[in-house]
Amino acid sequence: SSSNTAQLFLTGLFFSLGFWATNYSFQASDASFVETVKAAEPITSASVAVLWKIEVLSWEEAASLGGIVVGVLTSTLANGMMSTKTAEAASAGSLVSSSVGTAIRACAVVMTANLCFSFRGLYQKIFRASPQGNPSVMDDMNLQYRMQQIGILLCLIPVLLFDMPHVIRELWDVSDKARFMLSWVFLRYVSIAVINGFAFTSYNLASTYILTRISVVHHAALNCIRRVFAIIVTSIVFRVPITTLSAFGIAVSVGGFFSFSHFKMKRLRRPRPLSSLLPMSEV
Repeated sequence: SSSNTAQLFLTGLFFSLGFWATNYSFQASDASFVETVKAAEPITSASVAVLWKIEVLSWEEAASLGGIVVGVLTSTLANGMMSTKTAEAASAGSLVSSSVGTAIRACAVVMTANLCFSFRGLYQKIFRASPQGNPSVMDDMNLQYRMQQIGILLCLIPVLLFDMPHVIRELWDVSDKARFMLSWVFLRYVSIAVINGFAFTSYNLASTYILTRISVVHHAALNCIRRVFAIIVTSIVFRVPITTLSAFGIAVSVGGFFSFSHFKMKRLRRPRPLSSLLPMSEV
């Protein structure tokens, strides 16, 4: 039906806009600041899910979500401060400063990304509840393909109009100077692009698969824990020491996630009142 098609389109639209806003925010600000603000995604997802009445949260679950956000904020900020010190030492004290206005704009863009991903989860759930969106009719891989297809259709014309001329000009200049197409730099770029594309597709397919099976808020909480995992991996790869404060934040966020899962399962196992099991006409 047309309503189901609209829900699928909105899912793909918010999915694409969320990643566009995220990429733009990484360009406009440093990674630690972006990841810090993105840690608020469980809050936006919970707000959207509750306001649209597709989910109910107990106060214990809400408090656990707060613990996840506080833990990720703490670990991200601590990791960001350590990364900044390392970068300053390597660059012999060069400092990069940003104005308050730039920080506010970057924060607004990141929060826009958070809201987009929250609405993506909302409309995917609404679409999945329809006959057309039932997993037996459209599996997760097909759904992800449709979402990516919508994103391509939305972004193709802007990319061709605004980005492609600049990209072609830059490639032409570099190829004239150093035979770019035959150099190892080009091969390295292509290799990284392929790896990045594979990782991006795999991550989003896993995200779609999980969101089909759990709630919007639970999915957002898992996504927040992913940031903790990213901090640990980047600390190992880039040899950035994990400080005591960062380790404390990681512990708080993991504890908050287990607490959220515990209280959610406890609420779901709780017997419902008899009146809620009766048809509405008999209540």
